[in-house]
Amino acid sequence: MSIEIDRASMARHRTATSIRRLRFTILFLAMMLFANLFAGSLAFTLPRQMLADWGIGHDSLLLGEVFRLITGIFLSHDPDMFIRQTVFAAAVIGYTERRRGPVRAALLFFSLDITGTVILLACVGCAVGVVDLRSTNDVGMSIGGFGLIGVAIAEWRGKWLLPAALLLTIAVKFATSPDLLADGGHVLALFSGFVLGGLLPCPQPSVSVEGGNAL
Repeated sequence: MSIEIDRASMARHRTATSIRRLRFTILFLAMMLFANLFAGSLAFTLPRQMLADWGIGHDSLLLGEVFRLITGIFLSHDPDMFIRQTVFAAAVIGYTERRRGPVRAALLFFSLDITGTVILLACVGCAVGVVDLRSTNDVGMSIGGFGLIGVAIAEWRGKWLLPAALLLTIAVKFATSPDLLADGGHVLALFSGFVLGGLLPCPQPSVSVEGGNAL
């Protein structure tokens, strides 16, 4: 009987530890679920009015609606995108959080996503003579996600080969299903994250979670 109690206690302890180690990832996924449930994009395509009201774009940002830099992160265009983004977010944010802790993971994600989005929209404004995307709004967390991939790659061996492979993948995707905003943002974010990751100190191999010291 005591053995079963010990096993149950250990299982609860492991669950609690896993939740503590991934609390930002869990909160982020919960926010995505709530936002898309509220917007109706869990079952249907995101309504145009919701995209216009909460998505991020060049013109809307120039109007001073900076809240869109956050609201646009958590929304998806349709149920398929929500599933893809959920898996993607769980993987890249979860990996970063396990490596660097919840606070650093949150700071890295939001700084890369917001900075990458602002730079991308500045490029949109400069490219008016070639293509006019100023009035286009978009949603999703992939800019921050690709930024975290760049940060992770900067720590790995063969770091110069992996960005090249990812850029080739993005190029193939663009050739088959072009999306200037999304694909351009992914390239920009990957490069930004890679540069930032090269400047950051490598995380310690072990992070104290039991004592709640992980940042």
